[in-house]
Amino acid sequence: MSRQKLIIFTRYPEPGKVKTRLIPALGKEGAASLHQAMTEHTLRWAKSLSKKNPDLIEIWFEGGTRRMMEEWLGPEFNYFHQGDGDLGERMARAFQESFQREKKEIVLVGIDCPELTAFHGQAAFVALKNHDLVLGPANDGGYCLIGLRRMVPEIFKSIAWGTDTVHHETLDRAKNKGLSVKNLNILHDVDVPQDLPLWERTSNQSLSVIIPTLNEENHIRQTLEHIGKISHGEVIVVDGGSMDNTVQIAEECGARVLSSRPSRGGQMNAGASEASGDLLLFLHADTVLPDNFSSLIRQAMTDPEVVGGSFALKIQPSTPLLLYIERNVTWRTKLFRLPYGDQAIFVKASLFRLMGGYADIALMEDVEFVRRLRKIGKIAFIPVPVITSSRRYEKMGAPRAILKNKLVLFGYYMKIPPSRLAQFYYRKEKEEKKG
Repeated sequence: MSRQKLIIFTRYPEPGKVKTRLIPALGKEGAASLHQAMTEHTLRWAKSLSKKNPDLIEIWFEGGTRRMMEEWLGPEFNYFHQGDGDLGERMARAFQESFQREKKEIVLVGIDCPELTAFHGQAAFVALKNHDLVLGPANDGGYCLIGLRRMVPEIFKSIAWGTDTVHHETLDRAKNKGLSVKNLNILHDVDVPQDLPLWERTSNQSLSVIIPTLNEENHIRQTLEHIGKISHGEVIVVDGGSMDNTVQIAEECGARVLSSRPSRGGQMNAGASEASGDLLLFLHADTVLPDNFSSLIRQAMTDPEVVGGSFALKIQPSTPLLLYIERNVTWRTKLFRLPYGDQAIFVKASLFRLMGGYADIALMEDVEFVRRLRKIGKIAFIPVPVITSSRRYEKMGAPRAILKNKLVLFGYYMKIPPSRLAQFYYRKEKEEKKG
């Protein structure tokens, strides 16, 4: 029987009880989904170490029951309740009980560090051959891994858990006890919204373009033909019940067409739920993308701090007043990180789903979404413009349209329900249709 043991500390993913510092950005369900995914990520690399040692892994948990944990992660592991006490008391208990079962090299890890891999786990066991204590320091001053070859209760006592002094305090106690220590490389935890890009970082990202439509036969062909065939991607048109030839044209252009009730936020969510891409690009049906849009997006997303972004805006046919609007859009996006939907918003797919997608509201779904997104990370601004139709400005009159947009935005910030704002915004159009 092997003398090694790998202990994973986690918690049952009950919404509202896990990743609480991420709830403002992801919501309770999203934070719980992230916790679940990070636990499963940790378990995957841990299992790769257990191929020659089936008894290697123990899972120590809080929340839920042993049966619930087995149904989630599988019955092949040994499960133990962490018990009462602060983090130090609970870790000490796990080490003590494992040593009592005649284990000689014990490594304990949490699930908050996506950079932690089987390589680090193996390195910790190797280091325990010649060191009493192994630590995997975290960038926040704590540690994401600790290994011992004999029980030393003092290194868990009177530590200011959850602060940036945890690693330093642990080293001080180890020095006082005469322990030989091996520090692994510093890794990064995911604890707060600003850390989320680390989890979302991927390579070779595929792109799904999602276009909500409703009676767009005059614009959809140009939009789709300009997109062409995406390298490593797809185009999804989500139609809200068009009475014209929108669906037929979209199918002729090779897009995948879905049906949904008419609600821009709901339509975009429906498209995202069917999308296979790592990145999602939400495009209005009357908006044309630049020729190299996919490479521009992928390049923007190589910045690990970037979680999404948008393009500059060009309105055609142009007028001096519309040029003013374009400059105002650039200023607003750069200064306030607040692009609107007509700027072709893009975002990482997994993050979009963790956030719960767009709010299914009658108006301002783009503003509501971006305000949540910018709390998580950087919003990239690509200075190359998308070209959108000036039809609304022509129909309403540019000065009136500008005033109406500002009134609606003001109303939204004053917490007027989006349904009432939509009644005001579309009132003129509805009156014209009745007439």
